Amino acid sequence: MLECTLELSEVPLHLYQIIAGLYLLEKSGKIKLRIKKLAADDPKRLPYNMLRVNAGGRSLIYDMNDGYDNLLKSGESFEKLYDGLLEGCDFMFKRSFNADMNSRLREPQKIKKTAPNFFVTTRGNPAHLPVPCDPKREKLKKLVRLLPFSEFYNGWCYEEAFFSEPSESSEPRVLFMARLWDPAGDFPGQLTEEKSDERRLINESRAECIRLCRREFGSRFFGGITPSAFSQREYPDLLLPDSSAGKKNEYLRHMKTFDIHISTMGLHRSTGWKFAEYIAASRAVVSEPLYYESAGDLKEGKNYLSFTSADECAKRIDELFDNDRRLMMMNSNRDYRDRYMRCETIASDTLAEAGIL
Repeated sequence: MLECTLELSEVPLHLYQIIAGLYLLEKSGKIKLRIKKLAADDPKRLPYNMLRVNAGGRSLIYDMNDGYDNLLKSGESFEKLYDGLLEGCDFMFKRSFNADMNSRLREPQKIKKTAPNFFVTTRGNPAHLPVPCDPKREKLKKLVRLLPFSEFYNGWCYEEAFFSEPSESSEPRVLFMARLWDPAGDFPGQLTEEKSDERRLINESRAECIRLCRREFGSRFFGGITPSAFSQREYPDLLLPDSSAGKKNEYLRHMKTFDIHISTMGLHRSTGWKFAEYIAASRAVVSEPLYYESAGDLKEGKNYLSFTSADECAKRIDELFDNDRRLMMMNSNRDYRDRYMRCETIASDTLAEAGIL
C-alpha cells in the first residue's frame, strides 16, 4: 500500500478540502496516511495555505492560496517565492493556476491545476484538530468548530451538505449574497495601493449587481451584503434583510433552493469559494470572467456564463431563465462535481498525475 506522509504547518480552512481527500483515500484502503505536525521553527515549514505530501519517492506541494502575490512582503517578487518552492518539490498542485504567471518561473511544468477550492470537509478530518503552527486564535476557533451547537460547526460543511441535484422550476429565482472588503485593510500598512484599489473594484462590482438585480428581478431575486462595520457604514442600503441568512447552515439550506447564482472575482483575482459551492450544488451560474484555470473541462458557456458589468450580469440571468439552457448547465455542473470536485477524487487525481497512485 502506498504510504503518504502529510506535513502540516499552519492549517487554515483553505486546506481542509485536500486533507479531507487524503483522509478518505486512507479510509477506502488506497493509501496509508502518516501525519507529521511541524513545529513553528521547523525549516520544512511551508508558507500559508500550503502543505506538503511525500509519497512514492516524490514531494508534492498543494498551494490553495488565492493567487501568486498575496504572500509577498514589500519589495518581494512572486518569481523568487515560487522558484524556491518549485526547486524543492516534484509537483505543485495549485488552486489559482495561471499559465502566463507560470511562464515567468524556471520550472512551470511542475505546476498542475486542481478543482475549485472551498471550505469543505468530512467527518473525522484531521484538519479539525489544532496543530502547533496554528495561531492561538485559530486553535480556539478549531475547538469551537468541533461543537455541534455552534453556528461554526464543521458538520455544516461536510461534503454531502453542499450537494444537490439539478432541478426544474417554472419560475426560477436568483441569489447573490456577498461580503465587502475594507480598502483600508485591517491595520495600517497592510495593503498596497494596488490591493486597496482591487478591494474598491470588488466592492463596487458586487454593489452594482445587487442594486440592478433588485430593480430588474424584484421578488425573484434575493441578495445583499453580509453586515460588517465597513458595510454598515458605506453600504447600509445593501445589507441582507436577515443577517442569519449568512450563517453557514442557513446559507447552504437557502442556497440550494435557488436556481441561478451570481459569482464575482475574489481577492487577488481568485475564483471564490461561492463559485465552487454553486457547482457542487448543481446550480446555474453567472460569473465575472475567471482569471485562474481549474482542473478538467470547466468551461464558460457550459458551466457558467460570464459578465463584465451589472447590465451584462442581468442579461446573462435572462438567458438562464430559459428552462432548457438552465437545466443543461445544472447537469453539466453536477457532472463536473462528480468527476472532479469530490474531496477523495481531488486527492486521487493529484496523486495519479504525479505518477504515484
